[in-house]
Amino acid sequence: MKKIIYIFAIITTMLYISSCKDDAWTSDPDLEHIYYVGFFKAGVFSDALNYEIATNGTARWRVNSTAWIVTGTDGVSSNIPFEFHSERVRSYDVTTFFWVSNSGTSGLVAGTDYVVLSESGATLDPTDGKYSLTWQQAKKGTQIVRIKRLTSATGTLKINTLDPANGTPKTTEDAYRESTLNNKSGEYEVRGLTHDFNKETITFN
Repeated sequence: MKKIIYIFAIITTMLYISSCKDDAWTSDPDLEHIYYVGFFKAGVFSDALNYEIATNGTARWRVNSTAWIVTGTDGVSSNIPFEFHSERVRSYDVTTFFWVSNSGTSGLVAGTDYVVLSESGATLDPTDGKYSLTWQQAKKGTQIVRIKRLTSATGTLKINTLDPANGTPKTTEDAYRESTLNNKSGEYEVRGLTHDFNKETITFN
Protein backbone atom coordinates (compact mmCIF):
# COMPACT_ATOMS: atom_id res chain seq x y z
CA MET A 1 0.00 0.00 0.00
CA LYS A 2 2.83 2.38 0.88
CA LYS A 3 4.42 1.60 -2.48
CA ILE A 4 1.20 2.53 -4.31
CA ILE A 5 0.89 5.80 -2.38
CA TYR A 6 4.54 6.60 -3.17
CA ILE A 7 4.01 6.02 -6.90
CA PHE A 8 0.83 8.13 -6.86
CA ALA A 9 2.72 10.99 -5.15
CA ILE A 10 5.41 10.90 -7.85
CA ILE A 11 2.83 11.03 -10.64
CA THR A 12 1.00 13.93 -8.97
CA THR A 13 4.26 15.87 -8.60
CA MET A 14 5.14 15.30 -12.26
CA LEU A 15 1.72 16.50 -13.39
CA TYR A 16 2.03 19.61 -11.23
CA ILE A 17 5.46 20.44 -12.67
CA SER A 18 4.16 19.87 -16.19
CA SER A 19 1.19 22.16 -15.51
CA CYS A 20 3.50 24.88 -14.24
CA LYS A 21 5.57 24.64 -17.40
CA ASP A 22 2.46 24.93 -19.55
CA ASP A 23 1.35 28.01 -17.62
CA ALA A 24 4.78 29.57 -18.06
CA TRP A 25 4.61 28.98 -21.83
CA THR A 26 1.13 30.46 -22.25
CA SER A 27 2.12 33.57 -20.31
CA ASP A 28 5.30 34.05 -22.33
CA PRO A 29 5.50 37.83 -22.96
CA ASP A 30 7.02 37.13 -26.38
CA LEU A 31 3.69 35.60 -27.47
CA GLU A 32 1.38 38.30 -26.11
CA HIS A 33 1.85 40.58 -29.11
CA ILE A 34 1.23 37.94 -31.79
CA TYR A 35 -2.08 38.15 -33.66
CA TYR A 36 -3.80 36.22 -36.44
CA VAL A 37 -5.82 37.32 -39.44
CA GLY A 38 -8.03 35.20 -41.68
CA PHE A 39 -11.44 35.06 -43.31
CA PHE A 40 -14.60 34.97 -41.22
CA LYS A 41 -16.57 31.77 -41.79
CA ALA A 42 -19.80 30.82 -40.06
CA GLY A 43 -19.18 27.11 -40.65
CA VAL A 44 -16.03 25.01 -40.68
CA PHE A 45 -12.77 26.97 -40.59
CA SER A 46 -11.52 25.18 -43.72
CA ASP A 47 -14.53 26.21 -45.84
CA ALA A 48 -13.81 27.83 -49.20
CA LEU A 49 -15.65 31.07 -50.05
CA ASN A 50 -16.47 31.52 -53.74
CA TYR A 51 -17.60 34.74 -55.42
CA GLU A 52 -18.73 35.55 -58.95
CA ILE A 53 -19.47 38.78 -60.82
CA ALA A 54 -21.15 38.40 -64.21
CA THR A 55 -20.66 40.77 -67.15
CA ASN A 56 -24.18 42.14 -66.54
CA GLY A 57 -23.17 43.09 -62.98
CA THR A 58 -24.89 40.27 -61.09
CA ALA A 59 -22.87 39.31 -58.00
CA ARG A 60 -23.27 36.10 -56.02
CA TRP A 61 -21.39 33.96 -53.55
CA ARG A 62 -21.43 30.54 -51.92
CA VAL A 63 -19.60 28.35 -49.42
CA ASN A 64 -17.88 25.37 -51.05
CA SER A 65 -20.38 23.91 -53.54
CA THR A 66 -23.60 25.00 -51.84
CA ALA A 67 -26.32 26.99 -53.64
CA TRP A 68 -25.36 30.44 -54.92
CA ILE A 69 -26.72 33.51 -53.13
CA VAL A 70 -27.27 36.61 -55.30
CA THR A 71 -26.41 39.87 -53.51
CA GLY A 72 -26.54 42.59 -56.15
CA THR A 73 -26.57 43.65 -59.78
CA ASP A 74 -24.21 46.64 -59.71
CA GLY A 75 -20.95 44.82 -60.46
CA VAL A 76 -19.82 44.90 -56.82
CA SER A 77 -19.03 41.58 -55.19
CA SER A 78 -20.69 40.13 -52.14
CA ASN A 79 -19.05 40.90 -48.78
CA ILE A 80 -15.61 39.39 -48.27
CA PRO A 81 -15.09 39.31 -44.48
CA PHE A 82 -11.69 39.44 -42.78
CA GLU A 83 -11.43 38.44 -39.14
CA PHE A 84 -8.76 39.70 -36.75
CA HIS A 85 -8.04 37.35 -33.85
CA SER A 86 -6.99 39.09 -30.64
CA GLU A 87 -7.78 38.87 -26.93
CA ARG A 88 -6.10 42.14 -25.96
CA VAL A 89 -6.68 45.89 -26.15
CA ARG A 90 -3.47 47.78 -26.82
CA SER A 91 -2.22 51.34 -27.03
CA TYR A 92 -1.20 50.72 -30.65
CA ASP A 93 -3.14 49.94 -33.83
CA VAL A 94 -2.38 46.84 -35.88
CA THR A 95 -2.08 46.77 -39.67
CA THR A 96 -2.78 43.55 -41.55
CA PHE A 97 -2.31 42.90 -45.24
CA PHE A 98 -4.11 40.96 -47.95
CA TRP A 99 -3.19 40.14 -51.53
CA VAL A 100 -5.41 40.01 -54.63
CA SER A 101 -3.80 38.04 -57.45
CA ASN A 102 -4.67 36.30 -60.69
CA SER A 103 -5.28 32.57 -60.68
CA GLY A 104 -4.00 30.33 -63.45
CA THR A 105 -3.99 32.06 -66.86
CA SER A 106 -6.17 34.95 -65.68
CA GLY A 107 -4.84 38.40 -66.60
CA LEU A 108 -7.15 40.81 -64.80
CA VAL A 109 -5.51 44.16 -64.02
CA ALA A 110 -6.08 46.04 -60.76
CA GLY A 111 -7.25 49.61 -61.41
CA THR A 112 -8.32 48.71 -64.95
CA ASP A 113 -10.53 45.63 -64.73
CA TYR A 114 -11.38 45.92 -61.05
CA VAL A 115 -10.84 47.89 -57.85
CA VAL A 116 -10.98 46.84 -54.21
CA LEU A 117 -13.46 48.69 -51.99
CA SER A 118 -13.50 49.17 -48.22
CA GLU A 119 -16.59 48.56 -46.12
CA SER A 120 -17.53 52.23 -46.55
CA GLY A 121 -17.19 52.00 -50.33
CA ALA A 122 -13.87 53.86 -50.60
CA THR A 123 -11.33 52.57 -53.09
CA LEU A 124 -8.37 50.82 -51.51
CA ASP A 125 -5.07 51.28 -53.29
CA PRO A 126 -2.37 48.61 -53.08
CA THR A 127 1.15 49.35 -51.87
CA ASP A 128 3.90 47.01 -53.04
CA GLY A 129 1.25 44.65 -54.36
CA LYS A 130 -0.79 44.34 -51.16
CA TYR A 131 -3.75 46.02 -49.50
CA SER A 132 -3.96 46.98 -45.84
CA LEU A 133 -6.56 47.00 -43.08
CA THR A 134 -6.15 48.77 -39.72
CA TRP A 135 -7.43 47.33 -36.44
CA GLN A 136 -7.80 50.04 -33.81
CA GLN A 137 -6.07 49.25 -30.51
CA ALA A 138 -5.54 45.67 -31.69
CA LYS A 139 -9.19 44.86 -30.90
CA LYS A 140 -10.57 41.68 -32.39
CA GLY A 141 -13.24 42.13 -35.02
CA THR A 142 -14.35 41.75 -38.63
CA GLN A 143 -13.90 44.08 -41.59
CA ILE A 144 -15.52 43.80 -45.00
CA VAL A 145 -13.99 44.43 -48.42
CA ARG A 146 -15.58 44.12 -51.86
CA ILE A 147 -14.36 43.83 -55.44
CA LYS A 148 -15.87 46.10 -58.10
CA ARG A 149 -15.77 44.90 -61.70
CA LEU A 150 -14.94 47.65 -64.19
CA THR A 151 -14.72 45.92 -67.60
CA SER A 152 -16.01 42.89 -69.47
CA ALA A 153 -12.66 41.11 -69.15
CA THR A 154 -13.02 37.61 -67.72
CA GLY A 155 -10.75 35.79 -65.31
CA THR A 156 -10.31 34.54 -61.78
CA LEU A 157 -8.80 36.22 -58.74
CA LYS A 158 -7.58 34.78 -55.45
CA ILE A 159 -7.57 36.72 -52.17
CA ASN A 160 -5.03 35.73 -49.54
CA THR A 161 -3.72 36.88 -46.18
CA LEU A 162 -0.34 35.35 -47.08
CA ASP A 163 1.75 36.52 -50.02
CA PRO A 164 1.00 34.11 -52.92
CA ALA A 165 4.42 34.90 -54.40
CA ASN A 166 5.90 32.81 -51.58
CA GLY A 167 3.91 29.74 -52.59
CA THR A 168 2.03 27.35 -50.34
CA PRO A 169 2.84 28.10 -46.68
CA LYS A 170 5.08 25.58 -44.97
CA THR A 171 3.92 23.90 -41.78
CA THR A 172 7.20 22.40 -40.62
CA GLU A 173 8.35 23.74 -37.27
CA ASP A 174 11.50 25.45 -38.53
CA ALA A 175 9.73 27.26 -41.42
CA TYR A 176 6.25 27.87 -40.01
CA ARG A 177 6.84 31.29 -38.47
CA GLU A 178 8.37 32.88 -41.55
CA SER A 179 5.97 31.10 -43.90
CA THR A 180 2.84 32.42 -42.15
CA LEU A 181 4.04 35.98 -41.52
CA ASN A 182 1.51 38.62 -42.58
CA ASN A 183 3.10 41.69 -40.99
CA LYS A 184 5.67 42.51 -38.35
CA SER A 185 6.60 45.74 -36.58
CA GLY A 186 8.59 46.65 -33.51
CA GLU A 187 5.42 46.26 -31.41
CA TYR A 188 3.62 43.25 -32.82
CA GLU A 189 3.55 40.36 -35.25
CA VAL A 190 0.63 39.18 -37.38
CA ARG A 191 0.32 35.71 -38.88
CA GLY A 192 -2.03 34.41 -41.56
CA LEU A 193 -3.89 31.11 -41.33
CA THR A 194 -2.60 28.29 -43.52
CA HIS A 195 -6.05 26.74 -44.01
CA ASP A 196 -7.20 29.94 -45.78
CA PHE A 197 -4.47 29.91 -48.41
CA ASN A 198 -5.92 30.08 -51.97
CA LYS A 199 -9.42 29.26 -50.67
CA GLU A 200 -11.14 32.58 -51.52
CA THR A 201 -11.93 32.84 -55.24
CA ILE A 202 -13.55 35.63 -57.26
CA THR A 203 -14.53 34.83 -60.84
CA PHE A 204 -15.40 37.40 -63.51
CA ASN A 205 -17.55 35.48 -66.01
